[in-house]
Amino acid sequence: MKELIILVGNIGCGKSTICKEYQKQGYVVIARNHLRYAIGGGTYVFNPEYEPIIYEIELSMLESFMEQGVNIVVDEVGVSRAMRMRYIVPARDYGYAVKCHVLPQLLQKTAVDRRMQNPHGQYDRELWKQVWDKFQSLYEEPSLEEGLDAIIRTPTLGD
Repeated sequence: MKELIILVGNIGCGKSTICKEYQKQGYVVIARNHLRYAIGGGTYVFNPEYEPIIYEIELSMLESFMEQGVNIVVDEVGVSRAMRMRYIVPARDYGYAVKCHVLPQLLQKTAVDRRMQNPHGQYDRELWKQVWDKFQSLYEEPSLEEGLDAIIRTPTLGD
């Protein structure tokens, strides 16, 4: 059966790294960050005015690949139920099995240290702390009641 994997994890927890493993298995990776790099010609561009367009393109890409029936992994934080529903609803419409892959919750310092290794051109540590805090405050544990077929957990290896 066709699968959609929704990653769940704050910044710096290893989502993009695990996406590479899914990609090796033939999954298509959908990530808004990739679109931000694309519009900047290889330089990361985060412009709040562009974000509605980025979100629209992401959803269009998702549905286009679902029409092709390919396995997909979504490289986004997915920390809230609302964030996950954005992907669950179309996946159900296209007959996909939907799984959440929950990555370890790291301490803020560890996560921000990791983000600073690839800060997307934004070297302000305080900004990344605020981003981490925002996503941490939105965190809702995934449950099968959301319409998920399975929840996969990557164990914490320590901070």
